[in-house]
Amino acid sequence: MENNNNINELEEMRGQMQMLREKLEKQEIVNDKLVRNTVTAKMSWIKKYVISEFLVIPFVALLWWPICQEYELSMFNYFFTIGGALLDAIMDYRVNVASLKSSKVETNSLTETISRLVEMKQERKKIFFMMASLCIVWAVETSIEACAGHGDLYKYLAMFIGGCIGAYIAIRIYRKMQRTNKELIEQLRDLGKYE
Repeated sequence: MENNNNINELEEMRGQMQMLREKLEKQEIVNDKLVRNTVTAKMSWIKKYVISEFLVIPFVALLWWPICQEYELSMFNYFFTIGGALLDAIMDYRVNVASLKSSKVETNSLTETISRLVEMKQERKKIFFMMASLCIVWAVETSIEACAGHGDLYKYLAMFIGGCIGAYIAIRIYRKMQRTNKELIEQLRDLGKYE
């Protein structure tokens, strides 16, 4: 009789263990889906921004040509401008889009995704300072060429104001990208505490 009770208790415990395993597996699937959805949703605006960079380059090429004609800038300046814009778009794509393709997010664990986001943040910082340096070289080169061609103070003032506005916008976008990464890393770390 006691043997039967022990056997029944063991069978009941096995059934409960099986139900617990099934619940844990479902919870793990929910967490994986949550991680993927969180990363995809948070990074979607960055992906759209990078794609728009590529779409804007032909317009930059069309708009910069008349400016080069007006200020008597060289063809070197024209191609330096277009090349710099293309280089920036390619680097942004490499860091912000290609490094977090959905297939990588699906196969990576939570820890790997967090470490990839931290690396992305560091790479973006390096690229930002590299491109800022290139922009300074470009601005100096453009200013020297423009000064050689014209002496109109108002045009130089307009160029300076335009450069300051462009720098301000670039810094705001960079900071927003870094903040998005930081928030995402914090969310994933909080999620990792409950696993």
